[in-house]
Amino acid sequence: MYRKNYLYPSLALIAFTCLFLFNSNLFVDTCYAGKYTLIPGVIHIHTNMGNGEQPPEEIVKIAKEKGIKGIVFTDHDTMKWTYGVPPLRKIIQKVIDQNSILKYGAANYINTIEELNKKYPDMLLLHGTEAIPFYYWQGSYFKNNLALVNANKHIMVFGLKTPSDYKNLPSVGNGFPGEFDIESIFNLWPVSFFLLGWLLISFRKKTSSTKNGSFEEKGNNKIPGLICFFVGAVFLVNNFPFKTPIYDQYHGEQGVGPYQRLIDYANENNALTFWAHPEVERSMEIGKTKIISSPYEKDLLNTFNYTGIAVFSEGMRRVGPPGGIWDQILLEYCSRKRKKPVWVIGEVDYGGHEFPIDETQTVFLLKEKNNKEILNALRTGKMYAAMGSANALSLNSFVVEDVDSGKLAFMGDEITITGRPRIRIVVTVDDSHKSSEYDERGFNIDLIRNGTVIKTFEADGPIDVAYDDDYYNPNEKIYYRLAIDTSYLFRGIVTNPIFVQFEEKQ
Repeated sequence: MYRKNYLYPSLALIAFTCLFLFNSNLFVDTCYAGKYTLIPGVIHIHTNMGNGEQPPEEIVKIAKEKGIKGIVFTDHDTMKWTYGVPPLRKIIQKVIDQNSILKYGAANYINTIEELNKKYPDMLLLHGTEAIPFYYWQGSYFKNNLALVNANKHIMVFGLKTPSDYKNLPSVGNGFPGEFDIESIFNLWPVSFFLLGWLLISFRKKTSSTKNGSFEEKGNNKIPGLICFFVGAVFLVNNFPFKTPIYDQYHGEQGVGPYQRLIDYANENNALTFWAHPEVERSMEIGKTKIISSPYEKDLLNTFNYTGIAVFSEGMRRVGPPGGIWDQILLEYCSRKRKKPVWVIGEVDYGGHEFPIDETQTVFLLKEKNNKEILNALRTGKMYAAMGSANALSLNSFVVEDVDSGKLAFMGDEITITGRPRIRIVVTVDDSHKSSEYDERGFNIDLIRNGTVIKTFEADGPIDVAYDDDYYNPNEKIYYRLAIDTSYLFRGIVTNPIFVQFEEKQ
């Protein structure tokens, strides 16, 4: 039940204290004060090193003016799409090659962001990428109905360290993946044309002459031999480097395999992976080539060991709402069908002037203000996503408390308790960012347990509540999360979960 007796006497006072007196220990049990600092950040930023409009330093200045403290840059790893004409697919090609990290140079990309880190020490700037692991072609170039499918199906990767980490990202556009196996031997078949050419040139027909009794050569095979050499050379170049493709862009949909391969590669390199805009549906054209992308939220259920999902803005129809795909995934983790939990972030997908850079934010809970802590927060779920007018709200506390022991669990944590959990929430309001619509309607806080809304708190200003849940089931793992002001798709706050493991009392 909603316990009003846990309301503190002055909501305004606690809001002011939580916002501005983070060094105070007075309210350490209900605020992040003394343990975490809230750092507003933006993720999924495109620069002119990729297909964005603005140089990275200009973006840093714009974000800084908006009060943003952290930026994760995510230019595309590669935007090279190739359509080859059989049988010489690698030689006779239609190529679309736009700006990207690999075209700009991975070392240059990393150095540019690191130099900006030195120049703006009050900002946290990280380099990452929005990878395009796979695409495939439909239709025919000759019939003028060629379509590029899944070019907008992306996974963001954070935490790659070296240029080679970027260069070796497995993707069709980057010429990957392939492997040497028994079939690779057959890719050397053009060598047989060299042997045939040599035999043709070496072979001479001889006929006798009746005039002087001698022999003379007639009809040598030099020209056919040279043709064989040429054909062998062309196909040898076409087949290089003789690897057998695991998948390519010419054989249709390949399921989640290419995406799982990229996730596995990132995990091997201690990097993080977040599915980008999983509900996007987009159709556009580059020249005469159509680019088609359909929603791919079901792939979230069929891939494993990725770090998280972007829920704002293309993720709140079927992925992020209570009982949606994300909750199904979290329940799989609680039932041990998954080894790792899956977190959510907000992605702004900023590439220029089409919308404000701070429209979608990811607010980090950091113990120290540095890039390592940003990556740690992303890895451990210490962040929440905010979009639209919800940026006027600040979630100053969301904790689960073990009433008996006094232990606290924050977003991303797991807590073991032997009784009923107490959930404590503090939300404050920044009046300078409130819209007239927001002023009139206030906001709701939905408390979600295992995908179901168990309590809704209504507020028209700062709110500080404690709620004792009467749910208790020994030996079960559950989770709580919050959805704040999400009555519209493109606004609100979504928190990461807190997991609770119930144990029987001894």
